[in-house]
Amino acid sequence: MATDYIWPLSNSTAPDEMNTSFGPRINKNRWDFHDGIDLPAPIRTPIHAMRAGTVHLAGPRDNRFSSRHVVLKVDDPNDGLMYLVYLHLASIDLAVTPDASVAQGQIIGTVGDDDAAKNNPHLHFEFRKGTLREIDSVHPLGYLPYTNTPNFSPPVPDRFNRLGSPMAARLLFGASSRLEGDLKRVEVDLKSGATLLERRFVDFDNKKTVNEGNSDEKIFKKDIGVEGYQKSPMNDPKRLRNDLKYGILVHNLPSDCDTLIARVIDVGNNIATSAEIAVPDQVAVDEFIDFEDGAMPPAGWILRTSTTGSGTTVTNDASAAHSGSRGMLCVDDSATETNTQRAGIEFTLPAGRFEWIAEAWFKPAVLELAPEPPQSVFPFYFLSGENLSVAARIRKHEGLLFAGIVAKEPDGRPPKGKNSAAVIVPGVWRKWRLHLLRVGTRETTAVLYLDEDGEMVEQARLNWDSTAAEPTSLRAGIGLSSAGARATVLTDELRVTETLLDD
Repeated sequence: MATDYIWPLSNSTAPDEMNTSFGPRINKNRWDFHDGIDLPAPIRTPIHAMRAGTVHLAGPRDNRFSSRHVVLKVDDPNDGLMYLVYLHLASIDLAVTPDASVAQGQIIGTVGDDDAAKNNPHLHFEFRKGTLREIDSVHPLGYLPYTNTPNFSPPVPDRFNRLGSPMAARLLFGASSRLEGDLKRVEVDLKSGATLLERRFVDFDNKKTVNEGNSDEKIFKKDIGVEGYQKSPMNDPKRLRNDLKYGILVHNLPSDCDTLIARVIDVGNNIATSAEIAVPDQVAVDEFIDFEDGAMPPAGWILRTSTTGSGTTVTNDASAAHSGSRGMLCVDDSATETNTQRAGIEFTLPAGRFEWIAEAWFKPAVLELAPEPPQSVFPFYFLSGENLSVAARIRKHEGLLFAGIVAKEPDGRPPKGKNSAAVIVPGVWRKWRLHLLRVGTRETTAVLYLDEDGEMVEQARLNWDSTAAEPTSLRAGIGLSSAGARATVLTDELRVTETLLDD
């Protein structure tokens, strides 16, 4: 590998420990493309110039960089002008001023916890080729010395969805160590029999194939995207992750595409190739219940009321209609019970999907919830077997009722929850949507939307590991209520789907 550069903390050709590598990750519970490498280190650790050059910028946060920073301008022997960007500095050496010359190995500053490094001291650095634009960042391991090994596993089929009419696929691969984060390119051949229909690819050094930004809507370019199932800091002892995991998502497969072949290519041009992956012709799940036929439970659904106590009922009732003439009336009138209660209907989810959306109009007519210990009612309740996977909830806090999300953590840890700022008013109809992304990965995300003036507006977002508690069914109405709570929830226009929804 190249030896024209040295690592900024070791001040040598010995690689520094990488926390988050170059490429896709989950940041702020959304897809993100990380344009550099993060090196964890104590505050005030010296930072060295990776190559001799000239100081282009040095200073505190400004309209270009949101942290204290240094930018060196260097001449790469192969690629010419290169900007080396150092972010989150605690201090900048007094000799490092614009237009000053620096020698390789010279101390230019120290590691800090500025901006995104708050509570997680680290150096973030980037290689920007030819210009100072972030879109021109390239993989630093194409320039820094490191030991390259064929570390990535061949992609394997994981899940398929019908996102609308066409099929979509998710393929998984990974590496056993996060210390060699040198993923550079993925390719997927779409075939019909022996005929190659097209080849789709993502090249991290070619930003025409990658969207910049921190948004789940930015995953795809030309119907292919790569997800990184890691978050910074990966060395957090509470959630230590020593490996790397990735997903290749391919949307809008042609109707005659029956086979996929995927390749993973690293900076050193090692290639890991999948076996032939058969594309199933599965039927999309798209259940819509308007309750107009009077049936309870609806066809394909199971009635779920409490097995202990009394007072939990579910009926098809004209008084519960939001539109049309009928809806579902869910009542938990068992205020003295010592167990959680339920009064709703349940749908079994087929396995092998990577997204789910639940949507309905809810009108909580009665909500008697104690603030301490906090009681909740869950209009949407995704189960894993008989236990919680993830749910949308209503909880009392400081005298008000707030919508939120709660999810089951692995390894026996208690569920994690998050309230939104959305206040729920009893007696008012409101449309709810709970969208599950990255199902079956350690970076699964639930997004709660509520209707505001006819538009679905995001209210809360929660990230958790669903690999040990994957959703297997959905309960709606009063999916669950806390022991001692009383609730009446009217439900109408209920939908569970794996397809994308138009607002």
